Amino acid sequence: MEFKYIAMLAGLLFTAFLLYQEVRRPNRARLIWRVLANIIAVSCFVLLIVPIRYETHIKQNPDEIILLTEGTNPDSVAKLKEKKYALSSVNLKDGKATVLSDLSYFLKSNPNIRKINIYGYGLSKGDLEILKGYEANFHPSASPNGIIAVNWPTKLKTSDALNVQGTYQNTGNQAVKLILKGLGKSVDSTTIEAGSNKSFSFKTHPKQIGKAVYQLITLQKNDTLAKEPVPVQVGDQTPMKVLILASFPDFEYKFLKNWLYENQYPLAFRIQISKNKFASDFLNMDSVNLNQVNAGVLKKFDILIIDEEELAALSPIEKSSVNIAVNNGMGLLIRATGLKPLTMLSAKSNRFEIPPLKGKTLNLTISEDDLKFSPLPIEQGLFLRPNQNEQSIVTDASGKTVLSSNISGYGKILISSISSTYNWILSGEKTDYAAYWSKLLASAARKRTDIQSVNIIPQFPVVNQKMRIITDLAAADKSPFLKIDDVQLHPRQNMELPFQWDALYWPQNSGWTNLNVNQAIEQLYIYGKNDWQALKYQQTLNDTHQFIKNLIKNHTKLQLADTVIIEEISVWWFFAGFLLAAAFLWYEARILAV
Repeated sequence: MEFKYIAMLAGLLFTAFLLYQEVRRPNRARLIWRVLANIIAVSCFVLLIVPIRYETHIKQNPDEIILLTEGTNPDSVAKLKEKKYALSSVNLKDGKATVLSDLSYFLKSNPNIRKINIYGYGLSKGDLEILKGYEANFHPSASPNGIIAVNWPTKLKTSDALNVQGTYQNTGNQAVKLILKGLGKSVDSTTIEAGSNKSFSFKTHPKQIGKAVYQLITLQKNDTLAKEPVPVQVGDQTPMKVLILASFPDFEYKFLKNWLYENQYPLAFRIQISKNKFASDFLNMDSVNLNQVNAGVLKKFDILIIDEEELAALSPIEKSSVNIAVNNGMGLLIRATGLKPLTMLSAKSNRFEIPPLKGKTLNLTISEDDLKFSPLPIEQGLFLRPNQNEQSIVTDASGKTVLSSNISGYGKILISSISSTYNWILSGEKTDYAAYWSKLLASAARKRTDIQSVNIIPQFPVVNQKMRIITDLAAADKSPFLKIDDVQLHPRQNMELPFQWDALYWPQNSGWTNLNVNQAIEQLYIYGKNDWQALKYQQTLNDTHQFIKNLIKNHTKLQLADTVIIEEISVWWFFAGFLLAAAFLWYEARILAV
């Protein structure tokens, strides 16, 4: 039996004994008062030994601090009385805040802190993870002025266009001019009105091969507000294996054959010289048997170029092999020569004819990239009318389609009504001819999968700041060799995705650097600390807003459960009651009973 129950039982027995003595006393004056005094005295004595405890609910205000981040307006926090702390990256002009070198270490060293008021643009995702479990409020600064979102392809082929898209936030009271500049000249520009948030899109076709750094320059009258780097790499178009099946010799095939050979494309060329008799050429590749077009032959090529007559002359088995090869990823370019389709594969687009105007040139544009070519000196009369399942790829000046694309399985079928692109070469426009066919072949050919890929986090790695290198390998059983700036890294394997490895690195210098991945060289661009500041500030604002939003939801759930606290009534109250009751009994027995 617990001690408190023993004390209570003893108190009851002692109270019963005292009450029995009071009832037996001859002098029955003030009997009720003496009975009450005895009960109070014994009860208070027992409660001195066994105190009374009870449950209560209280709300405590946690210890608060003010955390200053980049973008904090000093005037907005000058009158605040709470203790102020600032991250080491914040430039403090008045010096009235304690600088924190490590936020995580500071919070662990001060466990009494439970509430954090964040001022400025907010915290990075890594620092926000540290605040989980704390109560936090966000007092954001005004939105930054400048480019707050941007995207462009960092790796291009010679046939690709550089497309720089983004959003500019002009919080000022004057308009600004945004210019894309590259290789010493302005490529494109736009004007951003005062107090507006405007999307922009710049497009250009790099002429050089290798590394280049374009610039997005913001001008306000004669003042340069920002100059942001846009690094790109332009590589040679990967030579794809081309198969040409021709039913007749013409200049279009002749010039295309020579151009493919000069540009190191592996090419197999077959031309029909009589029924079931062919002549074949093999350039930049070993010879194969082209007498019978079957799945084994087509598997060796990335794209098949064929005129409609030759396609119609193929046997049913050969046509089936072509169809299967296209569905498995091979590209197919069909030269349409007449108004009426000759095969099911070439009947994808409807066709129509317009009497060609004598002396009128053909001005072609690749719709997707808005790539315009020099006038082609031919009279075009055959056009295509793509259906809803097709895409118009090349159009003339009036928007009529001359080349369309249709997806078939994993491959593409392109149908062209242009018969004489070689006229560009005859008129001295060799660049247009090369750009046209490079783009067409790259768009239609079989897509190759990389053996390994490399991703960098964050999007803009900055000098002296942590970046994460993630590489995906085809073979997951061996750790990749990673080396950057002559420093060998030791990657760790992802337990859930065994083909994925990552490593951390702090770049030492800004600009281009080499990343060696299993002897393959990847070019990386390391940005300076002041590059793309507005974009980084907007990103931290967005991340912090989202974190606080999720935190409020979690706090709402936690507030539903009250904290129970056990309180104890002070024993001094029982001691006072015991003294008063005992004093009354003594006084009554010694003074009043005489």
